[in-house]
Amino acid sequence: MVKKWIHLNELGGDPWVLPIWASVHDAIQKEKVKEIPAELSEQGVYISVRLNILPRIVSRINAEVAELIKAVETHTAEHEFTEKSEGVAFNIDDDLKYQLLIDIDSLFFELNSLCELMGQFFDQLHDLAGMSMPKKNSGLSIKSVLDKANQDSSWFVTLDNHRNFFLHNGAPYIAVDISPALNDVDVLIMKENIKNFSDESKFLRLSEINGIVKGFSTSKPVIQTYLRGLF
Repeated sequence: MVKKWIHLNELGGDPWVLPIWASVHDAIQKEKVKEIPAELSEQGVYISVRLNILPRIVSRINAEVAELIKAVETHTAEHEFTEKSEGVAFNIDDDLKYQLLIDIDSLFFELNSLCELMGQFFDQLHDLAGMSMPKKNSGLSIKSVLDKANQDSSWFVTLDNHRNFFLHNGAPYIAVDISPALNDVDVLIMKENIKNFSDESKFLRLSEINGIVKGFSTSKPVIQTYLRGLF
């Protein structure tokens, strides 16, 4: 049995939930709504923790990609593959390669978890505000808020599809697209050991992942403003 322990300090980080709580507490003081249930309060903590995890994964991916591209700059003509010719696979440090794969996998998991937690938070705040929610998927409810604000929500579907594949059906492989100038290379995340890249359903680009992260980031203030408006 645990009889003595140390808690770790949790200060700073992403303040996304704080303005929402401020609006809720103001409504409580004015006796417009009841006290915050313990489950809802804990949900806010879950979201904050994952919001603090996300930028650290992104930072690690950016550093690992920069290191990967620097290494690939040393390739020779024999390492180049085309639709008509097969080259020799380029040797890369295994730790770098698998750390990048781990972080890409983690990014999909964390982003998807955040969306699910925010969806639950969304529903529970509606309940606290005394507003009945339509019986449908929480993500679609948030999506409708984004759509009404003319905010792109297509990244939801893209994230869900890739996350489901890598979690349930496969594992990522890495290749590097050197078609453009080398300083504009793009990392390719393959869903199987493909021989060419004519079928775009079998791989995704790092730039596509960046688009998902950007879509989530630009959606946060829209969702926050909407939830504050409930109170």
